[in-house]
Amino acid sequence: MSKRGYIIGIVIIVVTFGFLVMKGLDKSMMSYVEVSQIVSNPDVAERGGVLQVSGIVQPGSVKTYGGGNLEFTIQDMKNSSLTLPVVYQGIIPDNFKPGLQVVVQGRYSPQTGKITGQKILVKCPSKYEADPEKN
Repeated sequence: MSKRGYIIGIVIIVVTFGFLVMKGLDKSMMSYVEVSQIVSNPDVAERGGVLQVSGIVQPGSVKTYGGGNLEFTIQDMKNSSLTLPVVYQGIIPDNFKPGLQVVVQGRYSPQTGKITGQKILVKCPSKYEADPEKN
């Protein structure tokens, strides 16, 4: 095989590898949005793509059913009148409760106006605040 054949082969391998890496990164990336962004522009939620939505669990909205089924509403961090319903089935974090900030990973459906959650991350700000007695 000639030197030119080796070079062409290497270029094809590098291009193919680069393409596969980019496709893999594209599928693993999740958009991070706030409730207000989805409410004001539902198209911001990539069609069928997984995204992360940040908000506060609205007090009085949590309904639990057997088997880890959960329904609740998240409200925007800045404007509590902007809300999105969430349907979730899975392991509910121990510290999940109304009034806490959460990040819901899942898919948004413009038809139903709901997020079907795949994972719930609960933020616990008190863990990361400075201890006033130590300052």
